[in-house]
Amino acid sequence: MRWQWRLYEEPLQEPLVTAKGHWRSRRGLLLRLENDEGQVGYGEIAPLPGWGSETLRADIALCQQLPRHLTPEIIATLPETLPAAQFGFATAWQSVGQLPYRVRSWPICALLGSGRAALTQWQAPWQRGVTTFKWKVGVMSPEAEQGILRELLAVLPQGTKLRLDANGAWDLETARRWFNWLDCYGAGKIEYVEQPLPPHQWSALLSLAQTVRIAIALDESVVRAPELQRWLEWGWPGLFVIKPALFGFPERLSVLLRQGLEPQRLVFSSALEGAIARTAIFQLLETWQPCRALGFGVERWRSAPLLTSLADYTAQWHRLDNYGKSYSK
Repeated sequence: MRWQWRLYEEPLQEPLVTAKGHWRSRRGLLLRLENDEGQVGYGEIAPLPGWGSETLRADIALCQQLPRHLTPEIIATLPETLPAAQFGFATAWQSVGQLPYRVRSWPICALLGSGRAALTQWQAPWQRGVTTFKWKVGVMSPEAEQGILRELLAVLPQGTKLRLDANGAWDLETARRWFNWLDCYGAGKIEYVEQPLPPHQWSALLSLAQTVRIAIALDESVVRAPELQRWLEWGWPGLFVIKPALFGFPERLSVLLRQGLEPQRLVFSSALEGAIARTAIFQLLETWQPCRALGFGVERWRSAPLLTSLADYTAQWHRLDNYGKSYSK
């Protein structure tokens, strides 16, 4: 198939504050494929090197090196070091002649802003029927965050669930103090704690998961398919947060599910990808059948509506006419 690619950079609607700092814009590549019959497909490469994927520069270099026409065999040779590119090209190829997808809605987890803003931000999603929320920790001191968390747990309605995401900001002693505190004040409302320690502290993560009562979910530790496979071999007892846009070839996850990976151990989450990647992910969910609320409640930072017509895809491509550059192969 013939193909083109475009570079984009779009500011977030407001900065996202995490333990890794302030996140102000999203960069990536859009792909457009066309076969000899004139059928088109679209894909998106949206790497996040700070979360363990490749750099955008590496993806640009790949696009510059690939030949004018793509084949399944060429896509299959994309290296493991470029998981976002694997996802983008694989989903673009699969979409040719298949668009628009018919995708359904799934239960969503709403992401709350850091600090005291969370005390009121849950209300609007709750009115829309959202019952699962996520709050970033590791941004302020543990004492300050625990004070806010006590207030938040007190005002959240009965039946809601709260996920805490440390983005690997804690050390082992801080994590133990946090879990002890949660045993006293968060029992029953905390669904899990996400990535309490940095990915390289794999031994401490395993030990921690075996000694605490609240579930732990890995995120930055399992960005790519080989990492998920490794943690399964190590006997990880907890959950896995999967960002499909960064994971690599989607078929890799499908194979693991067929081999016995329990769907209830997976939490699918956004990497603040755009509408093209998000719609491709929601199409894949029909195969993966998620059991937990999706971590895609990020509209406050980047609005990425699901695309329901071929005209929607064309519009996404041409949105870049004013600030993106198209590269034909």
